[in-house]
Amino acid sequence: MEVPENRKWINNRVDSHKNITEEFEIGVDEFIKFALEQDVNNIGRGDIRCSCKKCKCLKFESPITVKTHLCRKGFMIDYYHWTNHGEDIPPIPPVVVNHSYYGSSGQRKMFDNYEKLVMDAAGPDIGNYLEQEGQDEGDTMEEEPNEEAQKFFEMLKAARSPLWDGCDKYSLLSASLTALSLKADYGLSEGCFNGWMQFMGNALPNNNCMPTNFYQARKSISELGLASLKIECCVKGCMLYYKENDALQSCKICGEQRYMHVRRRGKDKLVPQKHMWYFPLVPRLQRLYSSMQTAREMRWHHREKPSENGSLSHPSDAEAWKHFNKTWPDFARDPRNVRLGLCSDGFAPFDKTGRVYSCWPVIVTPYNLPPWMCMRREFMFLTIIIPGPSNPKRNIDVYLRPLIDELKMLWEDGVITYDVSLQQNFLMKAVVMWTINDFP
Repeated sequence: MEVPENRKWINNRVDSHKNITEEFEIGVDEFIKFALEQDVNNIGRGDIRCSCKKCKCLKFESPITVKTHLCRKGFMIDYYHWTNHGEDIPPIPPVVVNHSYYGSSGQRKMFDNYEKLVMDAAGPDIGNYLEQEGQDEGDTMEEEPNEEAQKFFEMLKAARSPLWDGCDKYSLLSASLTALSLKADYGLSEGCFNGWMQFMGNALPNNNCMPTNFYQARKSISELGLASLKIECCVKGCMLYYKENDALQSCKICGEQRYMHVRRRGKDKLVPQKHMWYFPLVPRLQRLYSSMQTAREMRWHHREKPSENGSLSHPSDAEAWKHFNKTWPDFARDPRNVRLGLCSDGFAPFDKTGRVYSCWPVIVTPYNLPPWMCMRREFMFLTIIIPGPSNPKRNIDVYLRPLIDELKMLWEDGVITYDVSLQQNFLMKAVVMWTINDFP
C-alpha cells in the first residue's frame, strides 16, 4: 500500500539508537487526539481502539495505554488511513450525477459515522444511487426500479432527512442508532426507553421525527436492510424451531425442553434456552446492485481478461470457475449472477483457549468483485452467529439451514433485482462456488 505523504512518520518509529523519534511521538499524539474527537463506537467513555501491531483495533484501551503500545510495538501493518477511528477512505474520483445527494459541484457529500453503518447493507458509497448521466455499457433500455429497490431508495432518503427543520447534527437514522446504543450500553428497560424517547420528542421543536418508542427505533433500522432473525434452537444443537418445527415445545431428537421457567417480578415466564442469529443474505446482495460504486464492479470478472502469464490473480482465472461456466452455461450467461464463497471458524469472545465459550460466525463473500474489493470488511457478509458455549461440530449443518434455504431459492428461482448502473431489472441468481474452513 502506498504511504500517504502526511503519514510517513508511522514507519519512522525509532532512530539509529533505537529511541522513539520526536516525529513519531508527535504523530501518535495527533492520532490519539483525532480518535478521541471522533469517538467511534465509544460514546464518550474516554477509551479508544488500540491500533498497535498486537491489538489491531480489536481492543479498547485508555489513551495513555494506547500511546504506550504504539511507542513499544508500532502501528499495525498498513494502517495509514484511520478508518477504524472514524477517518474516511480517500474518495474515488467522483462520477458526475444528477441526484439530490449531490451538491451543485457534482461531488459526493461526506457521511457521518452512523450512516456508514448502512454500508454493510448498501456497499461502500451509499449515496451514489439511481441516476447517472449517460449509460454504463452500450445502449440499454432504462427501467424504473422494482418495488423493493424503490422502497429502499425512499427509505434511505428519509433516513438522511434532518430530525427537524434546521437540525444539522442528527437524522432519523443517527438518532435511532444513538438511542439504541445507549439502551444497550446502560441496560435501560423498554419502558424507561419509551418514556425517555417520548420526553425527548416533546422537548424538541414541533414536527420532529424522533422515534417515540423502542419498536419505532428498531423498525427505522431494520427497513434499511439491517434486519436480523432470532431463531430458537435446541440447547444441544439437534434442531431449530423453524418453519415446520416452529410450534414444537421440545426437541424431537433428544427431548430437551424448548423453554425454561424464569420468575421475574413475581411472575413466571417462559424463556428460550438457546437461540441463534441469522442475517438475511438476499437484501445485501441486492444492495450491491443499488450502489453505483458496486453495481458495475459486480461484472468485473466478465469484463477483465484472464491473466496473460497464467497466474491466478482472481478466482475467475481458476479451472473450477471455468468448469462451472461450461457445466451451467445458462447461469454463466448473465455475469450479474453472483458467485459466493462461504467460510466459518470458531473464536472465543471471553478467553483465548475457547474452553469457556466458543462462538462460530458464518461469513459469505461475493467473488464477482475485483480482488482489491473482495476481502474488504463491508463485502464480508456475516450471515449466521452460531451460539456457544461449545463447538457445534457435526451439528453445524443444523444452524446452516436458514442460509441453505435462501441459497436454494437463489439458485433455483432467483430474485428480481434492480441494477442501477444499467438501469435495468434482472433476475439475480447465486451459487456457492466453494467453502473455506478455519478462515483466519
